[in-house]
Amino acid sequence: MNVLIIEDEVNAFTYLWGCIVQLRPQAKLLSHVESVEDAVNWLDQGEAPDLIFMDIQLSDGHSFEIFDHIEVESPIIFATAYDEYAINAFKVNSIDYLLKPIHIDDLERAITKYERRMSGGAKVISDQFTEIFGHLNRQKKQRCLVKKGKHYEFIDIADISYVASDDGLTFIYTRDGHRHLYNTTVEALMASLDEKQFFQINRRQIINIDVIHKVHPYFNQRMKIDLQQLKTTDEFIVSRSKLSAFKSWMDS
Repeated sequence: MNVLIIEDEVNAFTYLWGCIVQLRPQAKLLSHVESVEDAVNWLDQGEAPDLIFMDIQLSDGHSFEIFDHIEVESPIIFATAYDEYAINAFKVNSIDYLLKPIHIDDLERAITKYERRMSGGAKVISDQFTEIFGHLNRQKKQRCLVKKGKHYEFIDIADISYVASDDGLTFIYTRDGHRHLYNTTVEALMASLDEKQFFQINRRQIINIDVIHKVHPYFNQRMKIDLQQLKTTDEFIVSRSKLSAFKSWMDS
């Protein structure tokens, strides 16, 4: 049994792995990662584990962010101190959950459940967890995980100047002038952003209010936006259908 443990508390990891070895001496630890970013990078490049033990609150965010950026087909047992609502949700779709502090009898039960399901051909897929975590992800996005070469990095939402689609691809443009490919649609990204800070001015562009320098009328009953000190050849035109909402947004 090859195991990946995603846990940001060293003591919790040490205790959990010690209990796993005690119960299943043949178990092999593939890796221990402490953050969303490291988990995505490892899963993108490493071998698929037989079983993942995953905390929810990690050093750089909630573990549900992992499923936004990479497909995870390995079964998962959650080890968490989360509230009762989350625990009840996990009972429906996950292999099992372990409430911290973990009791070794509960761990034995969870591993046995995993072994029985795998022997029957059952498989836990990422879509199940996406549905679960959707109930937990009520706060607006604080960061975006983007691929840089062969690894992933975080971009703080506050550093985004605008978002634009081009030939079906979505790009995030940051205040330092860099462009980053992001694996979602403009509409999906807008749904996760703070609507007081960002506005989708047309089908392919989102603007951060902090980078707006000037707004002036444009032909065909639209408006044009000039950005502050950003070197770009893109034009930012507020569509007619968005104009009324845009004016209200600017004046809020």
